[in-house]
Amino acid sequence: MRAKALQSLYLPAPKLNQLHILKQIAADPEITQAELAQRCALSVAMVNNYMKELCTSGLLEYRRKSSKSISYHLTVAGMESADATERELLQEDVRFFIDAKKRIREMILSQCNGNLRRAVLYGSGDLAELVFHALESADVSIVGICDDNPGKVGRECLGRSMMSPSQIQFVAPDSIINSTVERADETYQSLISFQGRGIRVIRLCSRGDLPESAVCPPAPEGLPLTPTKKGSLVLE
Repeated sequence: MRAKALQSLYLPAPKLNQLHILKQIAADPEITQAELAQRCALSVAMVNNYMKELCTSGLLEYRRKSSKSISYHLTVAGMESADATERELLQEDVRFFIDAKKRIREMILSQCNGNLRRAVLYGSGDLAELVFHALESADVSIVGICDDNPGKVGRECLGRSMMSPSQIQFVAPDSIINSTVERADETYQSLISFQGRGIRVIRLCSRGDLPESAVCPPAPEGLPLTPTKKGSLVLE
């Protein structure tokens, strides 16, 4: 999980790296530096430097069991530091959550010029939950949650009974929000046909690999729109 996080736009701060090391050692005092490096997505050299700093600052101590065997242990100060950093990290997570909701809300509303009243969420994972909460303050009614997994249809998700794709038209949404992460492009392509029924399809991923016809919202009644070469819309 940590190695995957390093490939994202967010880079862990040294304080967070120290927390991960302390938590791993607290759970397994016999852990080696090589194992720490693997679990914390750091190089062995970086782990060694961090552990020297932690020992020097009195947060960590080591006990030599033999010439080749060492165990590491958190001091009282180390446990207090880990707890304090955990609380600080939680506060940071809350700020990220608030920022993520705002960013998602802006991404969705920008694709429909703010004209969004009744929406169906397509997908039932973590992103769908974020979208659900992001739209709570935007005067948008989530009229359904859809999943193409037949085993999920009828189950409760976010206070709603999940529906199949064939049921979407019966709740009369003005938009479908593709809130899937895996197979996002494939799912989007499968939803394009709804635009011919006057239901806008919104996605949260890059659309550079989609045909221009797939990214144009449905035309308002009485005002046919024609896509330009760049995908913008012109009134006929």
